[in-house]
Amino acid sequence: SRRGALKGTAALPFVSAGALVHPGAPVLAAAGATSTLPQVPTSKVGSLGVSQIIQGHWQLAGGHGRIAPDAALRNMRKHFEAGITTLDTADIYGPSELIVGRFVAQQPGAIPCTKFCCFRDLRTISKADVRARVEAQCERLQVASLPLVAFFWADYGVKRYVEVAKMLAELKDEGLIQNLGVTNFDQPRLAELVDAGVPVVSNQVQLSAMDQRPLQSGMAKYCEGKGVRLLAFGTVGAGLLSERYLGKDPPDADALRAGGFSLNMYSATAARFGPWSLVQELLEEMDRVAKAHPGASIANVAQRYALQCSPAVAAVLVGVRNSAHVAENTRTFGFELSGEEMARLQAIIDKRSGPRGDVWDIERGYVV
Repeated sequence: SRRGALKGTAALPFVSAGALVHPGAPVLAAAGATSTLPQVPTSKVGSLGVSQIIQGHWQLAGGHGRIAPDAALRNMRKHFEAGITTLDTADIYGPSELIVGRFVAQQPGAIPCTKFCCFRDLRTISKADVRARVEAQCERLQVASLPLVAFFWADYGVKRYVEVAKMLAELKDEGLIQNLGVTNFDQPRLAELVDAGVPVVSNQVQLSAMDQRPLQSGMAKYCEGKGVRLLAFGTVGAGLLSERYLGKDPPDADALRAGGFSLNMYSATAARFGPWSLVQELLEEMDRVAKAHPGASIANVAQRYALQCSPAVAAVLVGVRNSAHVAENTRTFGFELSGEEMARLQAIIDKRSGPRGDVWDIERGYVV
């Protein structure tokens, strides 16, 4: 119960960046041998030290195949042991918070980050509603206070987002929330929150070599100036930015059905980016860059691009449906892209047709 969790508040290990204790340099066994992988660094986001790759658990919401909670817990542990100690979930991700909460109960060093999403009742949501929902999230995640809550508001036409964000800020003052962020807010509305005194520490946004909206809109520059950190999702585009599609056709209807919501979403991003030939040009250049860094993959290069494209970027989120890519994801921290390599990638990215607009403008229907 939440009452029981509150009794353990003093034992919470994630109240500050310095309190997070990472495993040593991870060692994974393969075919009877061991190989030491790069240590996953952390970034400061508010009071937290989050791993620069975050476990994304959207897939537990459904739409990506059947959910096996025990297998999900084993997967979380394998990522945690490799140094990927921060987990992303949301109140709208079906059983995701509950399953992540089970892992947090087993592994107190894990940092669960969640979301407070407002799609309905925007005109009537009250302080009591906000409190009840946050308390329920504490229950599901088995914590006394939420380390990071990202606030989402579906309709800017209902101009209560500042008011509701302040309700969340009051719960932060009470200790129910440790850090308050947002997700998929555009730059003007984020500025409204900041100007109103809402203590926003992060904005979780789609940002990749194929989706430049946080950069082209001025969001990244704004966040850099205000100390707001960007948490980037979609960095490998559900595998589109990987060897799997190098020299291959785009996903066909069967592949899209099998790939779930993620592949469909990022295939739409790729189509807006430009013709498939431009995606291939990008993949070919990423492949050349990867080959210059022993052990690196195209996905590693895509993740490094997202991490290095703006000083505001604190971490990238990666969907972790299974543990097949634990070692590969960790290798992202075995090298850095040179300025010349970043420029070569950017020269191709700059040929893009889209996506146009600011963060989440397309998804909100503001631009096509």
